[in-house]
Amino acid sequence: MNAATRVASNSPRIQLSNSPRHQVFPILARAVAWVIFLGGLVGAVLGLVGLRVEITVAGLILACTTGLILLKLRAEYHLAEPA
Repeated sequence: MNAATRVASNSPRIQLSNSPRHQVFPILARAVAWVIFLGGLVGAVLGLVGLRVEITVAGLILACTTGLILLKLRAEYHLAEPA
């Protein structure tokens, strides 16, 4: 058994559960993340319109951070999707 086979056999496997909690949580997490993402974009636009640098920066930070979280959730969803 070579090193690559050992690593592959020891790698964790993602298992999907059919319990309601495991079905609702990802949907709820994505919905909340989208609301926060859109709120950050709206905050950035309102900051630009009002020429408020602090509000614009806070909105952009919020939108960028939430965008990264959405990308992570998307990657985890595609990783856990059964073939």
